[in-house]
Amino acid sequence: MGHQISAIIGKRQAVRVFADRWTWAEVVDLPQDCGMVFLTDALFDGITQLFDGPGQEEPSSLTLFTSAIRRALEEAAHPGPLAYIETDYAGGYGTQAGVLLERGQAALGPLEGAGAINRLLRTIGVWSRPGEDEFDALGLGRYRHMPGE
Repeated sequence: MGHQISAIIGKRQAVRVFADRWTWAEVVDLPQDCGMVFLTDALFDGITQLFDGPGQEEPSSLTLFTSAIRRALEEAAHPGPLAYIETDYAGGYGTQAGVLLERGQAALGPLEGAGAINRLLRTIGVWSRPGEDEFDALGLGRYRHMPGE
């Protein structure tokens, strides 16, 4: 079974600050006082229209981390850090990547490869029990595809 998402994750208050700025952003409540907003096509398009034109990509392994997405997250990452993540797995093979934004700037990453997302989640305060990782602690395995797919 595959896993392919693009999302913003952080402590619930920080995610709500981001989501409140965008009509298309819906907060998914996660354990450990965290929240997540999927970077849906509508949200991506809305951010891109406000901040800049299409095609202005940031140099990184992140597919949708354009300069517009970066600016939107930099502006929102003041009450607490926000992690932007992307996964693309099928049949046990694939990629994961992400970046942490805090106090208006990229604070960690972009990171890619095994453990990248767990490292970002630890940085925002997610903890895990023995035998699980931070990704599992938030139940992110339940969200295999973007809403509407």
